Amino acid sequence: IENHLDYAPHELSGGQKQRVSLAGVMVDEVKILLFDEPLANLDPATGKQAIELIDSIQQKTDTTVLIIEHRLEDVLWRSVDRIVLVNEGRILADLRPDELLSGALLAENGIREPLYVTAMRYAGIDITPAKHPAHVDSVVLDDADTEKLRAWFRAEPLPAAKPAPTPLLEVKGLSFGYSKDQHTLSDVSFTIGKGEMVSIVGRNGAGKSTLSKLICGFETPDSGEIFFDGKDLKDENIRRRARHIGYVMQNPNQMISKPMIFDEVALGLRVRGVPEEEVKERVYDKLKICGLYPFRNWPVSALSFGQKKRVTIASVLALDPELILLDEPTAGQDYRHYTEIMEFLKHLNETLGITIIMITHDMHLMLEYTDRAIVIADGELIADDKPAKVLTDEAVADRAYLKKTSLYDLAVRCGIRDASGFAERIDPPFGNPPSGSRFFDRHIGTPPLQFVKNIITAAPNKINYIIPNNTGVIRNSYFPEDMPFFSVAISCFL
Repeated sequence: IENHLDYAPHELSGGQKQRVSLAGVMVDEVKILLFDEPLANLDPATGKQAIELIDSIQQKTDTTVLIIEHRLEDVLWRSVDRIVLVNEGRILADLRPDELLSGALLAENGIREPLYVTAMRYAGIDITPAKHPAHVDSVVLDDADTEKLRAWFRAEPLPAAKPAPTPLLEVKGLSFGYSKDQHTLSDVSFTIGKGEMVSIVGRNGAGKSTLSKLICGFETPDSGEIFFDGKDLKDENIRRRARHIGYVMQNPNQMISKPMIFDEVALGLRVRGVPEEEVKERVYDKLKICGLYPFRNWPVSALSFGQKKRVTIASVLALDPELILLDEPTAGQDYRHYTEIMEFLKHLNETLGITIIMITHDMHLMLEYTDRAIVIADGELIADDKPAKVLTDEAVADRAYLKKTSLYDLAVRCGIRDASGFAERIDPPFGNPPSGSRFFDRHIGTPPLQFVKNIITAAPNKINYIIPNNTGVIRNSYFPEDMPFFSVAISCFL
């Protein structure tokens, strides 16, 4: 950071600010460095650099390093000695990475395992510490394992193509700069259809958040047009656009204006003159959906960053928009809350037809939950394609500071030429898993009643087909046959 010593903090990127903070701590030659979610809000490539920097510092100074993080696969970009798994105030495991990744503890406690490990489970490979699964480059794959992965790839069909949707949001030739000599966006054009779920990705400072501000009317473009449902938004102010477009900002503290949770979620409804009884009903409904109902009478100040994020999502959802634009919707969330939020957004998308656009640095989110990825680099749109194709295109990934999916590396190791097709076949969690694959892999060994509770909690809208389509898998593969109460629970449940 030595070339930026005369910069003001607000002029630095997220990764540069992190380096400044780290340097400030290291001035005192500390013996222990504790990082609390160092990858939050960093683009994938910058996050990768952050892990490399931490590893380099540890090796050069022999400092003890502790990293608190949800993004396990990203942390494992460099070797770690141990992983301590904590849940509800208790240490559940203190193991070497190879040992922990071989079992089911991560999935049972809401931590996402690396995608290449999931793919190996899909293929029926027995993952043991001897296979060294901590790194995709070093995981041991014998000829039988490779053939299993190839056979799974050949047997598993690609997701069915969806019909072309009716255009809802059209951006044509959009250009904008915060000053005359600065071009934040240059000639950006794309169309998003009704009912689509799309991700916008790119490095920090690429222009993604600026694009969302232009769509919502917070900024005025220098040139270009924006149409919503065929209507030019040029003369529509922020208030009128907000009737159709909901916006959830990256930092919840910049959105929240009321001290109490209920009042914050109710604010937009009250401003619109909605009767108080209806306000109460709609607010309670959205708080339940976002997992905040128990805190309905709490002050906002008592919530964590992730909980505040869910408050802002609830506030927007209460207004019933046709399109929701979310800036980093899952930042700061553990995998359980991540899944709850994403499954809820998917539910809105599938059942109510709400169009959802997500600005994200989370490549897993892009791959698992969206059908299209719009890639912005240096203010230009450089790709608009399926997420799997974006994450297996080295040129696009390098220019946009994305991180190639580990599924690409696994496919190459197995001699599978269609790496993007391989990546597409990895289903979203709680989707419609072939033979119960991903959903049930994550619940191996879970007591039956807890298993049912997990479905209710994480994927309520998927209940009607997850269980009926997979009763054989549940009963025969993961639960002893002498557990009749499980089938009773399922019957009562349905």
